[in-house]
Amino acid sequence: MKTTQKKKAGPVHKKEKSPNQQLRNIRDKIGMEIKDMSFEELKKYIEEKSKLFPKKVWQKSTNQSK
Repeated sequence: MKTTQKKKAGPVHKKEKSPNQQLRNIRDKIGMEIKDMSFEELKKYIEEKSKLFPKKVWQKSTNQSK
């Protein structure tokens, strides 16, 4: 019976983060930003962030995916 030797692993390359991991990181970042905000501060935060993503852009992307 022959014994086989396992090959040693090559250099470790940094893997790209999966989309799920990227979403978790974004969620965690937002959570840290808003955790101590009052209701009024949270409303202002959401209004400011929603300006970064106009509805026209979202509508175009949803129409193209159909």
